[in-house]
Amino acid sequence: MNDDFPILAAVAANPTHPYALLDHLRALGLPVTRSTLYRRVEALVAQGWLEADDIRGENGHYRRALALSKAGRTRVESAAAGILRSEPLESPLFALAVAVAGRTGEQLAATLKPRMAVAARQLTEEERTLRCDAPDGWSRAARERRIAHLQADIAWLQGLLGRRTVPGSVPVRRTA
Repeated sequence: MNDDFPILAAVAANPTHPYALLDHLRALGLPVTRSTLYRRVEALVAQGWLEADDIRGENGHYRRALALSKAGRTRVESAAAGILRSEPLESPLFALAVAVAGRTGEQLAATLKPRMAVAARQLTEEERTLRCDAPDGWSRAARERRIAHLQADIAWLQGLLGRRTVPGSVPVRRTA
């Protein structure tokens, strides 16, 4: 794991100890080994991006509690903005970036609206091609699958932006 963003983002979303962090990153599908993670955590603590405190756990053993430092928060928020603009929606890095950026709603909305517009244009084009062309069975199935994925991506992005959708209607902004 060359990039430290997954570690910093996971700690930003939920301050924890290294073993739980390892489980979290693996659950996201990131290829991380225990030795690499522990070395990177030590390096991030030494660089001042993570703060570590040894605390006594429930069973009496000491654990290393991790939290982001102010410098670490600045770094991870900056990296999250770039990832939200460029990373594929299905990427685990995108999910971590959403978790980090979720605290600043306006910034998240400003970044996700263009991504949603691109997905909507792709969806329109896929639907138009499906209606106008007469694809064979496999091409049709592949196009229908892409359409379903785009629809799911758009619905998910709308949910992140606080919008709700009613089947067959235009998305409506939630009111408080």
